[in-house]
Amino acid sequence: MKSIVGFLLGFLMLPFISNAQTETVSKDVSFITKDSITISATFEMPKIKKQKHPAIILIHQGGSTRAEWKALKLWNDLLAEGYAILAYDIRIHGASEKDEGDIYNLFNNPNRAPLDLLAAIDFLEQEQNIDANRIGIIGASIGANLACVASVSEDYNIKSIVSMSSKTKAVQNLSGSNTPLVLKNAFHIASKEEQNGLRATWANELFSKTTGHKEVFIAEGNKHGSFIIREEKLLQTKIIKWFKKTL
Repeated sequence: MKSIVGFLLGFLMLPFISNAQTETVSKDVSFITKDSITISATFEMPKIKKQKHPAIILIHQGGSTRAEWKALKLWNDLLAEGYAILAYDIRIHGASEKDEGDIYNLFNNPNRAPLDLLAAIDFLEQEQNIDANRIGIIGASIGANLACVASVSEDYNIKSIVSMSSKTKAVQNLSGSNTPLVLKNAFHIASKEEQNGLRATWANELFSKTTGHKEVFIAEGNKHGSFIIREEKLLQTKIIKWFKKTL
């Protein structure tokens, strides 16, 4: 009887332990860019007792919002591994403020969306529980291009990125420079047939321009951006492993 009671008590305690490990604090936040645009974001951090957390910035694709990430298992997996998450809406998207330009200009203008990312990084650097030297990015489409820009320039203080469906020319344009691109610590992802194979070509091209740790993954099919990892479930695990190695 005693052993049965002990077993039941142990069994009942297991879910409690598991929940405690993944308990988080989440809040909606906003920050102001250098050109005075208010950016809306979600900031979530594990309640794991740790002096400083590494952080991952999630940047959505064009025409979407930060909500696209919440549907992915990846969100909770990152938190469970001890990463803080900052997911924001790019200007003229979601709850963020609109500026005067259109969405097509946004994809290439170095004086618009890159300022949103710089403000997001500044927000994390001001958070006392964040390790400012261990910030990574996961980006989709325009978010991927912004991640690559951050990988190129020391101004962004980004240690490692995951880029899904990036475009080499857009990265060059958003960088605001004609200097040849040299990325560092980047994991490039695309689908074999998306945009008639161009995204896979650009992923491989950017891979060839990457130094330090680098990987490339070309998925079957034609899915774009974050929709690739909705189809490729194991890819989410690969992304976790990537950050454990590089961040």
